[in-house]
Amino acid sequence: MDSINLWNTLAITLLTVIGGIWTFFKLFYKYKTKVLFITNCQILHKKIWEAMVAELKIKTHGEEDFAYRPLVLLPHGLKEYSDVKNGQKAILESVNPKSENNLKIIAEVYWIPKDMDPWGTIKHPVFSLILRRYFGIERPMYQDEDIDDVKKNPDWMPVSHSDAHLIPLNRANKDKKEILWAVSKSYTYRFFNPYDGSYHRQTAPDNFIEYCGLSIILRKRTLAHEND
Repeated sequence: MDSINLWNTLAITLLTVIGGIWTFFKLFYKYKTKVLFITNCQILHKKIWEAMVAELKIKTHGEEDFAYRPLVLLPHGLKEYSDVKNGQKAILESVNPKSENNLKIIAEVYWIPKDMDPWGTIKHPVFSLILRRYFGIERPMYQDEDIDDVKKNPDWMPVSHSDAHLIPLNRANKDKKEILWAVSKSYTYRFFNPYDGSYHRQTAPDNFIEYCGLSIILRKRTLAHEND
């Protein structure tokens, strides 16, 4: 009986020590991990993705892969705030504006090279379509939707974007060569031209939409975050 009690005591002590070590390293790695706060994001389109694939030799899986794959492209100017390396996985987390629950997703990250013209002028992270939809930044509009009804919706507003460098995954206006989707009214938006670094209120073939007012954090995925 004494030997059984001794083994039970040793087992409990060992588990306590292991638990203490695990807690220490979890807190240590969380403290040490750099966190990038994202307040703006641009859209991931064919032109920049094709340039990134060629430059970094990224493996792709079909024409629509970059839209439905959780991808984040980070501008070189943010490197001091994140230690995620090319091709690594990172955790994106956002507070759902309609509840107290956080939205989390694991995304693949790539850095935009500083000297990759003209994309080196981008100052904010670039999100793939699936990420923008997951976080409720935008949603698709379909052919049978009434634009006037969307305009009256208190939560969404329609936006037109040039179809020059996008794949047709939203409502198309072939006459104007534009694609239409809906943007959450929780955010504002503008259009960025990477060729001259200018911002605009209207769409154009080389103007890409940028969403403003986000509250998303990006942190490197580590062993300490496995159970988050």
